[in-house]
Amino acid sequence: MERTVVALKSWLNNKKMLLAGLPALVGLLPMPGGAIFSAPLVASIDGSGELDARQKVAINYWFRHIWEFWWPLYPAVILAIRYSELPTAIFLLIQLPFTFAAAIGGYFFILKKVKRENFRHSEDGKPEPAAFLSALGPIAILVFISVLGSTVLPKIGLTGTLSSLLSMFIGLIIAIAAVFCRNRSAWIPSLTMLKKRDTWDIVILIISILAFSATIRAPLDVAGTTLVTIMRDEFINAGIPLIAVIMLIPFLSGLGTGVPFGAVSASFPVVFALLGQNPTLAVTAATTALAFTFGFMGAMLSPIHVCFVVTCGYFKTPLFENYHYIIGPIVIVLITSLILSGLYYTFM
Repeated sequence: MERTVVALKSWLNNKKMLLAGLPALVGLLPMPGGAIFSAPLVASIDGSGELDARQKVAINYWFRHIWEFWWPLYPAVILAIRYSELPTAIFLLIQLPFTFAAAIGGYFFILKKVKRENFRHSEDGKPEPAAFLSALGPIAILVFISVLGSTVLPKIGLTGTLSSLLSMFIGLIIAIAAVFCRNRSAWIPSLTMLKKRDTWDIVILIISILAFSATIRAPLDVAGTTLVTIMRDEFINAGIPLIAVIMLIPFLSGLGTGVPFGAVSASFPVVFALLGQNPTLAVTAATTALAFTFGFMGAMLSPIHVCFVVTCGYFKTPLFENYHYIIGPIVIVLITSLILSGLYYTFM
């Protein structure tokens, strides 16, 4: 990581781009608590100690998730395509603008006040590929193999979650081997992570959060009633307008489960059942954009979002002190969702 950061500093003269870009790069790789991988990179970029810990939490947490609106490796995206029954290309096109909205919101509310820092360039001004690839190379290998595997394995009969997990596992083995081929002496010291309490705290935390998330989605009777369907009935009985229900159910599901996957799996079957049989493309696209974004932002606000919790733990800041940095970007994304949903409904 240190070699990669030094190489990046020698090529780029934009601290803000580095701070946002490294978590975004790691964010191409879906994994529970994956923000813990990019947190050390963010910390390394701020060598001068200009940023307070809460701002570094916000940078790492927010920019890691800017792809999750449409990046097809994420389980939430795969499920949303399945439940909405939109063609994949159309889904990606209607969701792509939210990544730009998230990046813009993150810049104005999190990065704008970061001072421009001029990094010293290398003496000859030439890139050093080996240094650059020391950390980013294995990550790129893992992303490439994960994408390739999730495309190829379904053709031989391994579909759904199994193909994604297996391709990621194969990618992890190859990426780890690539790291240790160049750094063989690091093998034994790396195993000391198994002795650290922080490692097992994260493992227990992730298991506990996923168990709670599963409880939110679990059927309560043979009819398949869940807490989310009960929530829907209560909203409708209270006379809340349909469009508000389409926003509230995913948002509260995301808030309760702490993961976008949980928000989609718990709320999308309910939301699309409200649309009736054979909704038009315009209605489906508008509903998908609205429901997905509100569910995702609910998960981003959730105090049990694993990435949020582990990032706060890494930078040693109380969880609730970090919200004021991410509220602004979330509002930007939700306003964008309302505008784009209206445009999809009108023009598609």
